[in-house]
Amino acid sequence: MDDLIKKIQNKYDMTVLQHKTIRDTPKSLVIYLETTNGKFIGKAFPLQKERLHFILNAEAHLRKNGVHIPDIQRTKNNKRYITHKEKLFVLHQRLSWPNIAYTSPLRMERIGTVLGKIHARSLGFSSKYGKLYNGAEKWSAEYKTDLAALEKWELQHTGKNDRKYATIAEYLPFFKQAGVTAKEHLLSSPYFSTWKREPLTKHFLCHGDFNNGNLLVSNQRIAIIDWEDVRYDFPSKDIARVLSLAMRKNDQWNEDLFSHLLRGYLRENPLSIRQLHLLFVDLAFPHIIERFLRKKQYDQMNIAEIQQFCNREALKIAFMLDEMKAHV
Repeated sequence: MDDLIKKIQNKYDMTVLQHKTIRDTPKSLVIYLETTNGKFIGKAFPLQKERLHFILNAEAHLRKNGVHIPDIQRTKNNKRYITHKEKLFVLHQRLSWPNIAYTSPLRMERIGTVLGKIHARSLGFSSKYGKLYNGAEKWSAEYKTDLAALEKWELQHTGKNDRKYATIAEYLPFFKQAGVTAKEHLLSSPYFSTWKREPLTKHFLCHGDFNNGNLLVSNQRIAIIDWEDVRYDFPSKDIARVLSLAMRKNDQWNEDLFSHLLRGYLRENPLSIRQLHLLFVDLAFPHIIERFLRKKQYDQMNIAEIQQFCNREALKIAFMLDEMKAHV
């Protein structure tokens, strides 16, 4: 750490008054710094330069278009990052704002408004590395793979005398059928077919980890941090993340919360009927269930918690299937 602090002081022409390690894993290092130039969050990642350029350029595009993202601190040579032990190190301005909670309908509407603003203002972003981070290319294969994973899990656990497996098995036929139906709508969607072939400047940028820990609020302003998962993709990916965390926080599917989220979203980023159809297709597909089974999240849950989780996912998916069919 001492070597890194010395390098920061030299490359950024600042004095580090104090520092604290927030996270130190083989994948990433995150530190908090108080310096003569202000307070910063420093991150070191074993990323390829192409990936870091895509992330930093996406942030710059969004900042230019009015999205509040903490600024990058440039080095004294006007570089956006330095290297340390074969990792790329970036300094962002540190904001001491609290997180916003996913609790009330009005807060969900506000979050939807911010997310809609991000997606709408991301259009036009161009990167020479864009083809490497184009989510649209993966959808068809992902749907096929996830459906096969549900089938495989069911086959592996059929006949096992375990109440957890039995509880999940009660819901699996519904989840599988929902996945099949959503996949059929995906493959027959004229918009999906067109969207995949559109220039990437007409694709939205998705944050990739749009959780309330990455949303900092101060009065009427919301800043968005941690853009390491940013990519070209469709709004459903970020909306699904918000919805999943809100359902976990409230222990239930709540149509009212979703309605407020979508209302706020569409105010900033109006979607056509065909775009809404694709949105509901993706929200109806059991992505969350596939991840739940693949990550064996049920191992850390009791029977009642598994029942509650599966039930709220089933209610959500049933709602999305209805909306999907209504927007054909």
